[in-house]
Amino acid sequence: MLLIAPGCNILQRNIIAHGLSSVSTNQKEDSVILDFSIPGTEAFWSIYKNGMKYIENILPILSGINPKILKNYLSPIGTNMVFGLKDIKLNEINIEKILYLINALESGFKYVFVIMPDEKSDNELRLVQESKYVLIPYMSDTVSAKKAILISQDYSSISSNVNFITLKLNIGYDFHSDKILNDFENFKDSIQSDFNAQVQEQILSPKFSYRDKSNSYVLALENVIDVYNSQTKILNASVGNYYQNENVYRELRDIIQAMLVEEMKDCVDETDSEKLKQVAKNKISEIIKKQELFIPKNILDRLYKELCNDVAGFGVLEDFLSDSSITEIMVNGYDSIFVEKAGKISKTNVSFPDEKRLKIIIDKIVSQIGRHIDESSPIVNARLKDGSRVNAVIRPISLNGPVITIRKFLKNKLSVDSLITSGSINKAMAEFLKTAVILKRNIIVSGGTGTGKTTLLNVISSFIPKEERLITIEDSAELQLQQEHVIRLESRPKSTEGTGEINIRKLVINALRMRPDRIIVGECRSGEALDMIQAMSTGHEGSLTTLHANSPHDAISRLVTMVLMSGMDLPERSIISQIVSAVNIIVQLARYCDGSRKISSISVLNKIDDDRIYEIKPVFSFKLKGFENGIQKGDFVFSGYIPEFVNAASLKGININTGIFK
Repeated sequence: MLLIAPGCNILQRNIIAHGLSSVSTNQKEDSVILDFSIPGTEAFWSIYKNGMKYIENILPILSGINPKILKNYLSPIGTNMVFGLKDIKLNEINIEKILYLINALESGFKYVFVIMPDEKSDNELRLVQESKYVLIPYMSDTVSAKKAILISQDYSSISSNVNFITLKLNIGYDFHSDKILNDFENFKDSIQSDFNAQVQEQILSPKFSYRDKSNSYVLALENVIDVYNSQTKILNASVGNYYQNENVYRELRDIIQAMLVEEMKDCVDETDSEKLKQVAKNKISEIIKKQELFIPKNILDRLYKELCNDVAGFGVLEDFLSDSSITEIMVNGYDSIFVEKAGKISKTNVSFPDEKRLKIIIDKIVSQIGRHIDESSPIVNARLKDGSRVNAVIRPISLNGPVITIRKFLKNKLSVDSLITSGSINKAMAEFLKTAVILKRNIIVSGGTGTGKTTLLNVISSFIPKEERLITIEDSAELQLQQEHVIRLESRPKSTEGTGEINIRKLVINALRMRPDRIIVGECRSGEALDMIQAMSTGHEGSLTTLHANSPHDAISRLVTMVLMSGMDLPERSIISQIVSAVNIIVQLARYCDGSRKISSISVLNKIDDDRIYEIKPVFSFKLKGFENGIQKGDFVFSGYIPEFVNAASLKGININTGIFK
């Protein structure tokens, strides 16, 4: 673009812009005028006889505008295509929008002539910064010459890269302006033209021809364009800042996405996500090329990534799902996403474009495993293909709108050694649990939400001999057993007709008919606890399960409550007696204030004959020492109590060093 600085009055700047446009037309080059001088066209009707188009009319749809659309919009005007301001001033418009418009015009027109206003503003300064070329027209009197000097100095202080073209308009007399300008490099080789009252009258005449090579004004304008063309034009990449505005980017994204949805209709049956992403990327490229949009590379890369993830993945969640350091993703409505790293929860600066887009992702997740979510069934538990556990809740249950919680599946299976290294357990505790599993002690892993119950259950299960037949039962399958002989069962919710539900309790009952050596229930939540306890007591020793409780004593109370939820009218004392007969060990987990997860205690449940019925004997516990440098300090402590089954291990051919506990 070529800025026409306010070295002379507004009318004269418009005359010069009109002349430059006319000369470029004679050279068979397209040009357009951006008139930022004053709002409205009434003052210049004699110059722009065909009128002008208004910038305000195109601003609302600017993000989808391309050079072809602009040319079609401007072409009815005729030779001199003009964009002007109708009711607002330059400093009242977002400068990024102006820069984007100029860039779009430069992509479609050889020349863009910008008439600058008289008043200074931040937008004027920004235009100077973004421009490489400024035309300073000035009259041959000393006042105009001094004004031109001040403009060149101001603009040079704004940008060191600006190139000046100076145009001296001789008005028939000269009050020593040449002497004033001689000391300034920019004005030593000024292009000159006659511009007295008679010349100005000729220029405004309908009969004036810009093909007249004998006219000094026409020659001067041609010289301006030659000088302008002699420099190498550099497109300033910062015009792409227009798309850095999040609202503008989202508008563009929605436009292209709507087109992409139409283009991708033939791919609805494709299940290969990588292939879908490639097809989507090709379609997006075609759409952008067809629309002739100038989109900076960084914005284009973001557009490819987000739209391809929408088509073949889970939208903005894809980055979080691929980040191995993130263990949990919490979407609290479309514009609020939190993640958990190293046990610490933090809010991200990422959001879905709108609630509708988030709902589409939820539908995609639950439909992959044959489930549904709607107003009549607004809660659903599901899993991703990689095993990550998903809970989704929508309106009217959730007042935040759609909410998703994703507990990520660990791709790298944790081992006992890794838990020891991380400080979640020590070697003696690991040896104790290994012995308990091999000797078929029934174990309950207890803890609060996010304490690592399922992770520990996976590790403990690795101690089970490979020749045994295992049956796992879960709401959403996420256990990663390493044995070969494993049957995995998963519950099923009601269908849309309200039929076909298969809950955990039914699966536990059915598992008893499948000749299991051990039954592993991912989590006991309700009446299935009764069937689990009975299974543990009737020949299926060594079974494992988890439950939500804050201490070993709370775990017993929770089991009693869940048994009562089965509908069996049993006295509490009888229920406790069955629990004590079935459960041998309670492993309690805790999550501490530094985000670390540890085994807070390992206890043995013993049946006794007095009124207390049972006792909980701690074997190991974690003793807190304090909080230092953001880390929870403490030690694992052995209580000194060694259960009988540990001492008897050697009788069954199990090598165990009881001295390790001391």
